[in-house]
Amino acid sequence: MKLVEVKTDAQKKDFVRFPIALYKDAPAYIRPLDADVENIFSPEKNKTFRQGEATRWLLQDEQGNTIGRVAAFINKKIANKNNDQPTGGMGFFECIDNQEAAFMLFDAAKAWLAERDMEAMDG
Repeated sequence: MKLVEVKTDAQKKDFVRFPIALYKDAPAYIRPLDADVENIFSPEKNKTFRQGEATRWLLQDEQGNTIGRVAAFINKKIANKNNDQPTGGMGFFECIDNQEAAFMLFDAAKAWLAERDMEAMDG
C-alpha cells in the first residue's frame, strides 16, 4: 500500500470520487456535490482555512487503485481556544474494510498534525 498526498487535479478528482466506488452497493449512500467537497479545501471558498491549513491523502493498493482517503486540517485561530491541548482535525475518512489500511490513513493525519504542534486530533 502507498500513501499519496493529493496535489494534482487527477488526485483531487480521485479524492472526491472514491466514495462512489466504495459505496456503490449501499442504497442509503447520498453523494455530496463534487464542488462542495472541493470547495472545503479552497482558502478562497472556505474562510476557515484563511487562518489554517489542510491536506489530504489517497491510499493506493499495489496496482495503483485507490482504497482509502483522509484529510487533516488545522484552524490556527481555534486550535488552542478552549482546549487544554492544541487540537487539529481529521475527516473525509473512507476506507475499504482493512484495518492496516485504516491505520495508515489515521497515522498519516496524526503525524501531519503532530508536525504542526498539535497534541490532539478531533474527527
